[in-house]
Amino acid sequence: MGTGVVAILLHQMPYNSSWTNYPCYIIFGLNVSIFISALFISILRYTLWPELWPAMINHPTHSLFLGCFPMGLATIVNMIVLVCVPAWGRWAATMAWALWWIDAALAVTICCSVAFLMISVHDVSPEKLTAACLLPAVSCIVAASTGGQVAQMEALEAHEALWTLLTCYCCWAIGVFVGLMILCIYFYRLLLFKLPSQEVVVSVFLSLGPLGQGSFGILQCGKAAKMIFPKLTILPSEAGTILYIMGVIMGLIIWAMAIPWMCFAVGSVLRLKLRFPFNIGWWAFLYPVGGVASATITLSAELDSAFFRVVGETLTAIIVLVWVICFTRTVRGAFSGELFPKPGVCELRPESGVKV
Repeated sequence: MGTGVVAILLHQMPYNSSWTNYPCYIIFGLNVSIFISALFISILRYTLWPELWPAMINHPTHSLFLGCFPMGLATIVNMIVLVCVPAWGRWAATMAWALWWIDAALAVTICCSVAFLMISVHDVSPEKLTAACLLPAVSCIVAASTGGQVAQMEALEAHEALWTLLTCYCCWAIGVFVGLMILCIYFYRLLLFKLPSQEVVVSVFLSLGPLGQGSFGILQCGKAAKMIFPKLTILPSEAGTILYIMGVIMGLIIWAMAIPWMCFAVGSVLRLKLRFPFNIGWWAFLYPVGGVASATITLSAELDSAFFRVVGETLTAIIVLVWVICFTRTVRGAFSGELFPKPGVCELRPESGVKV
């Protein structure tokens, strides 16, 4: 997710130039490699130890990260649309469209099923609540924003683009509905129990996920509607323009809603005076802030605003810098064995005796 969003932002930078394309392509290839490797390892793990799957599903924290899978796949679909379709044509568009349907189905399934587990099985209390609870909901919103770009591909037939767009609006509504409810509960948790511990304080940035991606998603759906509806006869052609205008207005409003949460997250880090150790949780900064950056860049194009262009460029530069730090420190920590827990240290479900 974090690596994929860097490639997307490098490709869509407001003040883009040809030299940024090369690192964009390299990071895209790296993202695909990481995704395939992680998928293979996960399949192998649950095949060799099938008892780990139900233990993970019933774990109140580990199960939340199922939402990361469709979000990671969505970054690949995005780059296929942006880079591969213009270069390779129809077959790349068909591949992107097929992968997106898989991604959307997974996102909706994970969002609804994990949310149900949270209210029926998991031991969740306000003091234990983390921003990671937003991940399943954000996966639906990401599917909507990605689908909005997929629907804009000229290679799709009008009816194919229409069904893609309608599904995007449904995914967006599901994700935003669940995400905003959880966001309210998370704010309540912060009021009662204050900021998370020093080790996981960066996770506060996850609260930007439903808002940044929500803004970006409704903007992309509006752009797709403006393009698709004039080709159809089911509604007046003006319907596309109306949805586009509504998308820009709603995108701006939701983008503004992210500003307080950005202040909370930055303030949480500054309050510690940057004294917190590097851990895998640092990656939580990249994707949510990347969603805000994507929305900002899209608003800069739709509103022709120099302000949004500068903000989008600044956020992109910060994200790239943090990604370099996270990637190098993660590689070093992985090889030294300091970053990841050793096998047998972390228990998924103590009563089952199953360990990771």
